[in-house]
Amino acid sequence: MNPEEQQIYDKLSNYCAYQERCESDVKEKLRKLKIEKEEYGKYIARLKDDNFLNEERFVKYFVAGHAKKKWGKTKMKAALGGKRIDASIIKKYLDDMDEENYDEQIKIQAEKKWPTIKAKTPRDRKTKLLRFLLSKGYEMGKALNAIKDLS
Repeated sequence: MNPEEQQIYDKLSNYCAYQERCESDVKEKLRKLKIEKEEYGKYIARLKDDNFLNEERFVKYFVAGHAKKKWGKTKMKAALGGKRIDASIIKKYLDDMDEENYDEQIKIQAEKKWPTIKAKTPRDRKTKLLRFLLSKGYEMGKALNAIKDLS
């Protein structure tokens, strides 16, 4: 690599070392650095070789971090899909989540939100809670179960 390419690589490696990144994040960074698209491959390959870029590791930390933020699997899957992560990697790490903990988290979210919902009828109140849980990315069946447990 010439000195200019090395400087770009150093920026990218620092970018990846600061926080876990995926390939689409790096491509966006390259675009902002005004690098030609034809050049992306060599930088990404070297970042992968030097273990700065690892999609599986990215998904692992993404899922763990967003579970703490109380995101549901649907929302995580959509966010990761938007970053063009391979579906099999997403599935692997979402399936690895602790279901008992996940179900408990949905229940806690429902119990916490329930007293704050204002509605004219109990049915409207349940509908608003369902919309809230779905917006957090929880699956329909699990959200309905959490609501049923409240009644």
